[in-house]
Amino acid sequence: LGVQALCVPGHAALAHLEPEPLAPILEAPGDDELRLLRCPGLDEQILMPVLSRLYPVDTLRTPAGRVAALAPFLLTDCILLGANALWVHAGGPPPRSLVVSVDEKDRARWKRHQIHRAHLPRMDIVTVAGQRCATLARAAVDVARTAPAGEAVAAIAMARGAGVSRVALFLALTHCRGGAAAGRPRAAGIIESLLPASQESAADPPRGGQGAAGIEDAVDAAQG
Repeated sequence: LGVQALCVPGHAALAHLEPEPLAPILEAPGDDELRLLRCPGLDEQILMPVLSRLYPVDTLRTPAGRVAALAPFLLTDCILLGANALWVHAGGPPPRSLVVSVDEKDRARWKRHQIHRAHLPRMDIVTVAGQRCATLARAAVDVARTAPAGEAVAAIAMARGAGVSRVALFLALTHCRGGAAAGRPRAAGIIESLLPASQESAADPPRGGQGAAGIEDAVDAAQG
């Protein structure tokens, strides 16, 4: 059989050889992409580990982006709690583990994760980008109750910096009952140190970091 030559216009051939348009990475890179992107000294500036995946830091700058980063790990309908909800609301270092509240019927599917039987009141739950989370106030006091001292103080400081009031924090703390009551005095001490009652009555209380004395008092409360 003879071979018939196929004539292709020159501009079509050149167009086929041109590189495809560049597109931003908007989700966790795949293994093949990571092998190409590896660059010691640069990776930690452009990629951030979230649980077991690396995400471009630009995709984690908003609450919706942080919810999207956690979504692959959410096996069923759940409520993000503690450090997870705090991270969704306020950013900062990503959580080291997944902490959620799930229905009893779904517990078997979450064996590898930290789950709670906590039943949060409706006022302590908000929806962020389609995902239910503890409010910033509730997340902050939960971390303040149970986390290591430095993280406990940082949680209340982050909530205060985001505009959460002393009243809102104490209200959320009163909802921590039953098994969630552990650490309430400790969390209350941190709130008292970082948000003294005298500051709450000020016309325009500062939203940034507290003075060194307040931080030291808060750390003492967390360690005590």
